[in-house]
Amino acid sequence: MKKLVIFLVTAAMLVACFVALIRYVRPAQALDLNYVEVSAGDKIAAMLASRKLELVLTEADIDNLLKKQLAASAANGQLPPQIRIEGAQAKLHGDVLEADVNLRWKDRLPIGAKLFFTLSWNRPNIELIHTRTQIKDVKLPPAWLQLATVQIPIEAQLPKLIGVKEVQFEEDAVRIHLKLGQS
Repeated sequence: MKKLVIFLVTAAMLVACFVALIRYVRPAQALDLNYVEVSAGDKIAAMLASRKLELVLTEADIDNLLKKQLAASAANGQLPPQIRIEGAQAKLHGDVLEADVNLRWKDRLPIGAKLFFTLSWNRPNIELIHTRTQIKDVKLPPAWLQLATVQIPIEAQLPKLIGVKEVQFEEDAVRIHLKLGQS
């Protein structure tokens, strides 16, 4: 009888721990991968209106570009097979991008996580280099989830006679200074 009680208490504790873990990792908000195409034409029109040779990508633009690239990565099989990204929302902090993401592990367990990226300019792309992943306050080992570098093509979207002179990562935007002629 004593062994049965110990077994039942242990089983109840394991079930409680499992339920607590599932509640801890579940997403805090509903997110999706729907994005609005960032129009190079609209950005160039804004540049002409301001009479400055610069383009500004806002936090919302970066969010849309990240979602587009994450959706493409998932479609091309570039994510670990047991992970599916179901939604994302990006926040820009200078050259660091913090993305709240909703993942699904093995098509069963919904997980809310934060992905951190470092932004850099590597002609002709802005690159988002995945640096770490967190679930709430717990930092995951890189071996558990390491994403390939996300590349956002910039120069390919510009007219042939315009090139990128400099890229500045500001607190809530990316400012791209342009020049006439590509190099």
